[in-house]
Amino acid sequence: MVNIEKTADMAAAEPQADSSPIWKTALERYFAETRKGGIKDAAIENHLWTVQTPEDLLNGIEAIVPPNTEPSISWARALKELKPVLLGLSDFAAIIAWAFGMDGKVAVLLWGSIRLILMNAQPVLAELVEMLGELQRTLPRIQKYEKELPMTDALEKALLDMYSEIIVFCAYAVTTFRNNPNIGRSPAWLSFNQRFAQTKTNLEKFSRRIDEVVDMIRLSRESRTAETVAIIQNTKSKDPSVRLPCHSIPHGLNLRFFGRESQMGILKETLGPEKNRQEMRAISIHGIGGVGKTQLALQYANTSLGIYDLIAWVPAESQIKLVQALSAFTTKLGLAEEHDQMDNSQVVQRLKDWLNTCGKNFLLVFDNVDDVDILEQIWPASSHASVIITTRSPSVASRRSKKILRLECFALEPATEMIYALSGKRPSQECDVTAAVELCELLGGLPLAMEQVAAFIRDRDFLFSEVLPKLKKSAEKVFARTRAIDAYEHTVSTVWNLSLEQLSEQAKILHNVLAFFDPDHVSEHLINQTKVRLNDPAWEFLLDDFEFGDAVIELTRKSLVTRVSASKALCMHRLVQQTVFTRLSPDQRLFYMGRVIEMLSSDFPNIWNCRGPYQGHGYKDWETCGIVLPHISQLMKLTKDHGLRPENPGIWAELVFRAGTYLWEKEQPYLAQAFIEFGIHIHNDDSSSTMAQAHRILGHILLDIAQPHAALKAYTKALSIRLRTEEANSPQIADVYDSIACSYTEIGDMPNAFDFIERATAIHLAHDPQHMARTDAIRAMACLRDCRPSEALQALQKCWKLQSLSQQEIEQSRYPKHSGDVMLLARILWALEERSTGRELASRAVSIRRGIFGENGGPRVADSLFHLALMLSEDGEHVLSAKLLREITQMDVGMKEIKPHQARAFWFLAKEEGKIGTRQDLCEDLKRQAKTAYQALKHGQTFDDSDQAYMNLVSWMLW
Repeated sequence: MVNIEKTADMAAAEPQADSSPIWKTALERYFAETRKGGIKDAAIENHLWTVQTPEDLLNGIEAIVPPNTEPSISWARALKELKPVLLGLSDFAAIIAWAFGMDGKVAVLLWGSIRLILMNAQPVLAELVEMLGELQRTLPRIQKYEKELPMTDALEKALLDMYSEIIVFCAYAVTTFRNNPNIGRSPAWLSFNQRFAQTKTNLEKFSRRIDEVVDMIRLSRESRTAETVAIIQNTKSKDPSVRLPCHSIPHGLNLRFFGRESQMGILKETLGPEKNRQEMRAISIHGIGGVGKTQLALQYANTSLGIYDLIAWVPAESQIKLVQALSAFTTKLGLAEEHDQMDNSQVVQRLKDWLNTCGKNFLLVFDNVDDVDILEQIWPASSHASVIITTRSPSVASRRSKKILRLECFALEPATEMIYALSGKRPSQECDVTAAVELCELLGGLPLAMEQVAAFIRDRDFLFSEVLPKLKKSAEKVFARTRAIDAYEHTVSTVWNLSLEQLSEQAKILHNVLAFFDPDHVSEHLINQTKVRLNDPAWEFLLDDFEFGDAVIELTRKSLVTRVSASKALCMHRLVQQTVFTRLSPDQRLFYMGRVIEMLSSDFPNIWNCRGPYQGHGYKDWETCGIVLPHISQLMKLTKDHGLRPENPGIWAELVFRAGTYLWEKEQPYLAQAFIEFGIHIHNDDSSSTMAQAHRILGHILLDIAQPHAALKAYTKALSIRLRTEEANSPQIADVYDSIACSYTEIGDMPNAFDFIERATAIHLAHDPQHMARTDAIRAMACLRDCRPSEALQALQKCWKLQSLSQQEIEQSRYPKHSGDVMLLARILWALEERSTGRELASRAVSIRRGIFGENGGPRVADSLFHLALMLSEDGEHVLSAKLLREITQMDVGMKEIKPHQARAFWFLAKEEGKIGTRQDLCEDLKRQAKTAYQALKHGQTFDDSDQAYMNLVSWMLW
């Protein structure tokens, strides 16, 4: 335990014997913090009390520099910046000494602590000096009153809290830097930054409390002056010179105000004046420009006229506007006359003094605050005060209020109702309902945008289905041609202009980059951990955690992006993104798009064109692929909508091919097909191996959706390209032969299937027979299709042997194609009359595929369930068979890929239900559902009412 008396005595050459109890309390907190960090009191006491003044600290600073090193430029700059910081801290220390009735000991503890910190802080000296500067700037502005103010219990406690916060943080810093001498960018440095942020927040709170207490003390003393006393007496006697009630609200009640019931409830609960209320109430509303912050505050103000004696609406985007509004309100209230010879600061001070002493309930609304410090001059200290701050910045919102209300855009359902109400139109046709919903999705639920579009619809008497294509094609023209709404000066075309123009160069680059990502969720690591060589000093900040973080903070402060801390991701409203994109020149669009393509290409796993045991399958990287995919999709949309063609079309196309391959692996073949065909369109180079692989993947996709003839065409195209780039007997040619054999097997042309299998086999035998596993697997499938199950089993077992895998290892594998091997084995054994084992393996395949593709299943789960149901039916277990078929019919009807499986399942379910005695009308209803699904898939082609027709809706073998 530290000896407080002894330690305090060491603080000065001739200390007083009776140290202040308050000082002892503060000192005990200091040493409790250092002991928590594992530092014994004796280890630092001698260092703490040797530096008596800031000048001593600065003069002796050279001794802290390690020997045999040259002070760097950054070191010299940091010391230069440290001097005014220390002087500011010295002024505050003098106030504390006066408050505690002490000599210089309170300051000596600061200087000694800073010396201890600097001894180990060289790796982060510049950042540390900047932090100390930020702390110093939070200190209260009471130096000019220090000798005149009487010490009250409230002021003494407030000063003690603030001083204790500072020295405890210094103690924490001492332990952190002593325990981590090369702190650099370590986790300890991150923890230190987090502690600093919390300390700064606490100091800001304590500083406001001190300022408020000082204002009340000073006001109490000044109230003896004749002018102030007269004002107070006039108020209490209801002198007509003060005109109450007095309300200054720029716009009346908005009868078209929509929604926000819960937010209005929060405002009423937070701000409503109550009897015997002990403290003022304040709430900050923040959010993106156009989200309705001002409208919400206006609605509350206009519906609260009866509960406040006065309401003042104060535009606060600048000092000039704020002071002008306060001066006008002071005159309206009757506290000043237009001919009074007072400057604005005197008028504002008079209003503040009156508000703090009038005993009336009042509401101040500070609208569109950008710099919270300008509110200091009018910030009230009365318990009768209620305050609303509206701002785009979340950091500004947190500076003055405990209660923070983030205003979000409307969700889809209320947004749709809102646009119906604002436009005065409720669609009567389904196509118009769909258009209205898509319209609200496009607008992102932003109230300002919906108000403007609704006005556009009213003015032109459009249907939603008429305005939707116009908005998609020329949104900027729609917004430019629609007037600003009442009570708001901006349109969507202008609401973010000022914020965008004020961005630093780094924040602007980051924002432009984000314009090419999917706006809903951008993982930060895709940008600031990219492997791309940027080769541009202006872009290097993206790779520096601190500089990148500064750019993000700048964007979030203006609500141009939102950061999701839990997932370390950024979000941007679609209309903000559209505005940023529109402001770019054509050359800038191509430049930024090229950079983003390079970033995504470096982030997206690139094994789709690899040979090997897994055939380039990327199942191990599905999570990463899923993160990057939405951004590739966004780039594709920009390419289509704006005709963009980047300078690196080959890299761009190859990235799209990778994404398409991932989608195929994830059982989204129709979307995968669109991706692959898009990539072929943007870079149709018939002389590259990349294009050959793209056509081959397209063939795989077409096989999965039961289009074997189209698949054969794609494989043939892949072969023609390969033959231009490879020797005719190369293993790459054998890979294409394998694929062609698959398509012939699906078609049922077995002679051609076996012909290409033999061609592939010959090539493998000439090179490396160990690489023939896939050919043997395809041979097994072809033999089973050709009703030769014994040969199929031999081929499959040879396939596994070449991979050095046992059946057990195949069943336990997470490689998706191995689940197809298990299903193939089940069908082979069933054909060999090993029914029990075949059923067991089919059931195992269902479980494996559910584990890979999800419990709700997809095409491969549905296919496995169907073949298991057929096995059960052949064994006479019709109830269980019907149960499995019914499960297929109830799978996600929104999946286009599952519809052929459901049509087939409905058809065979009708048969199974008939076998177990289900009523004939119910069986016929199942058949009707099957026929409806069939005709929807075949688009009105001649209906073939046979089992085989339904079997042909699905591939013969879904591997």
